[in-house]
Amino acid sequence: MGKEEILSYLKYAKIQNETLKKICYYFVEDYTAIQTAQELNLSRQTINNYYKIIRTLILFKQEELVSFMSENRLCNDSFSIKYIKLGKNISYFIECNKKVFVIDSKENFLPKINEFIEEELEESLLNNKRTNCAKVLFNHKEKNYMITKVYKSSNLMQEFIDKRVKKFRGVNKQNLQLHIKESQFRYNYSTDYIYETLLSMLNLNNKTSTI
Repeated sequence: MGKEEILSYLKYAKIQNETLKKICYYFVEDYTAIQTAQELNLSRQTINNYYKIIRTLILFKQEELVSFMSENRLCNDSFSIKYIKLGKNISYFIECNKKVFVIDSKENFLPKINEFIEEELEESLLNNKRTNCAKVLFNHKEKNYMITKVYKSSNLMQEFIDKRVKKFRGVNKQNLQLHIKESQFRYNYSTDYIYETLLSMLNLNNKTSTI
């Protein structure tokens, strides 16, 4: 479902704008669907439906931000590569300018980064308990990478995701990547920014609401 389809759906939905704003608020505050349903006296299924819409909008916004990163070279030529481990799943991410960007095959703003990690970095990071981070230089002209340092570093993103997984009592395997992407967005931006962004995308930011 695209953004325009979502707005068209909401236009004819029975839910009032004020209630939708409150759903956005509780979502941003990371309430579970059950908690939000209890707060608003709505069914869990209803909240889950709107949470799904909100998560779709977040992914749209995230794609815009990744494109912006790529066009403006905001990571410059130096960044760190770390990884998140959830069970047997390993997800690598780039850390630069105090933000993190999970690496996947669809929306990477650096060319052939997956191949570089697999061929040059993965073994040294995963097989050595004393290392979990690599400092990397990227040559934009030659389109290649050079590892300058492999070392042990704090991993706030891992801690952030672990906390959310515990709160939600685990994550379904099918929803794992979506959960990681949502956590990335929450990690990178303040709750105020996320809330205002959602209201803007839903055309609700010109109306007041009291939570």
